[in-house]
Amino acid sequence: MRFQAGWEAAVKKLAVLLLIALAASLGGCITFLTDITVRGDGSGTMVQTITMNPEQLKASMEGIAKQMGATTTGSKEGAKKEPEKKAAEEPFKVDELKGKAVDLGPGVTFVSAEKIDTKTAAGVRVTYAFRDINQLAVNPKPEAAMGAAGAGASSKDALRFRFERKPGGNAVLTIVMARPDRPPAEEKAAAKPPAPPVSPEIEAQQAEMMKQMFRGLHMGMAVEVEGKVVKSNSPYVEGSKVTLMDIDFDRLLSDKANMKALNKKMEGATGDDEKMMEALKGIKGIKITTAPEISIEFAPE
Repeated sequence: MRFQAGWEAAVKKLAVLLLIALAASLGGCITFLTDITVRGDGSGTMVQTITMNPEQLKASMEGIAKQMGATTTGSKEGAKKEPEKKAAEEPFKVDELKGKAVDLGPGVTFVSAEKIDTKTAAGVRVTYAFRDINQLAVNPKPEAAMGAAGAGASSKDALRFRFERKPGGNAVLTIVMARPDRPPAEEKAAAKPPAPPVSPEIEAQQAEMMKQMFRGLHMGMAVEVEGKVVKSNSPYVEGSKVTLMDIDFDRLLSDKANMKALNKKMEGATGDDEKMMEALKGIKGIKITTAPEISIEFAPE
């Protein structure tokens, strides 16, 4: 019973990580980074980098091709299926990337898509341009990169923006964060027994399981302004760049002490996204802003 209870605790903690990444179906291994550049008039560009481990990407695409019924070209049926197989081997199609611009907001246009093909990463770097950041909506989570959720306004996880010029000439950009899910009031009120102690052996198995599931998973989002940042309520300001989120699971899971600190802070946070986000603050490998709005005042160039 104690062994079972230990694993139940492990599953609860793993569920928390799943909420952070929302990418368990991707088997980890995905990098999804969003970098937004804003000019003094509120226009700018957004660059999204989407990559996966080449071997895992190949395996995923082969699985898709198999599900589509793709076969070799040695038969008439195989010849018919070959276009489907080719399509399955190209996960980031230009037409689909162009189509995402509509969901990102009015006035957003597709600029380019640069293929990434190295020994360690395969994917694409796509650039969009926007005329008015007030119209932009962005879902920064991995499922948006893979087409499993809306890229922008159609997603409840989308971040939105407000931009205005002050009389003195400075510009103020406000990033409105998506509101985290909260558990029902009755669920929050219910007393939860403390998690049973976990043996070192089970703890080691938990850590290894999480390493395998989330290996290579990295998600991040940053805003860079063309000018000098005057002030911001974000704790992550470097020059003209403000990091909104950066979660690097390889770094997070590589340090046992770091994992223990995370597990301790996560106690009582399962099921409450807001508490979970607060628990993540200060953990090595994670930069995350919990304020509902991030304000950046800057002097445009």
